[in-house]
Amino acid sequence: MIANAQPLWAQLDLTQTELTLPRIGHGRGGVQYPLASLVRAGARLAFGSDWPVSDHAPLAGLAVAVTREDAARRPPGGWIPEQRLTLRRAVDAYTAGSAHQAFRDGESGTIRVGAAADLVALGADPAARPAHALAGIPVLGTWLAGRRTHG
Repeated sequence: MIANAQPLWAQLDLTQTELTLPRIGHGRGGVQYPLASLVRAGARLAFGSDWPVSDHAPLAGLAVAVTREDAARRPPGGWIPEQRLTLRRAVDAYTAGSAHQAFRDGESGTIRVGAAADLVALGADPAARPAHALAGIPVLGTWLAGRRTHG
């Protein structure tokens, strides 16, 4: 089983408070985006975005997946905090999880000899930053199949 999710949706933003929760109720709303529960149950996560509907930036998605908070850090401790992911698990969903979903296991999604050179260079180590600050890490460059495409 592969659970394809858009982690940016796992925050209590205006879409949730003004559109979704009034229609589905707080009971059902409280079980949305059960990312950690899916992992515990053995599902493989693959992260992406619904761009142009929501932000395409993976770093913003990482911040939400790890904190379950919006950019203003609300609600404190996160919306449905038991569904927060570790940074390692969230990065895996964006990389190896997406490669797995695309039937590219062994070809991409990890950094190793023989894998596609699809890479991103960041201006800071995400593991050394507070989770709420992940979205602000600058992207210094990207490479697709070893060819520089940005930066």
